[in-house]
Amino acid sequence: MFRCDCYPNHDICKNKNTCEFWIPLNQKLEQVYRQISHELFQLEKLHQRKQDYFKILFEIKQGVYTETVNGRIVPKKNVLGEDILEPEQVQVGLNYNVICQDITDTESILRELRRIEHDILKILKKRVDE
Repeated sequence: MFRCDCYPNHDICKNKNTCEFWIPLNQKLEQVYRQISHELFQLEKLHQRKQDYFKILFEIKQGVYTETVNGRIVPKKNVLGEDILEPEQVQVGLNYNVICQDITDTESILRELRRIEHDILKILKKRVDE
């Protein structure tokens, strides 16, 4: 197999067809790659939800979700008839603590998957060297 010196930055690799890090050498490594890809996608969605939370919180503080009734400024009501005072009352699932915990959990899963990937690559590297 062709030896490639692109490690650890495989994004600039010019030998993607022959690079040992681009070609999954076994089914277990391919499965780990799929799991990492899935978790990275989930992490991206969680970060987007966190941004949505802060955007809606900023809008609430700016008074976007208020209206004037009889000369008084009152919060608007959501679909359930509750006053809009928190982002989770605007969009379901925007609880900041839950989002942060999900991000932490996903990052720990990714760390574990990266460790597994590193172990598999180390074993495969030893086999290639022998």
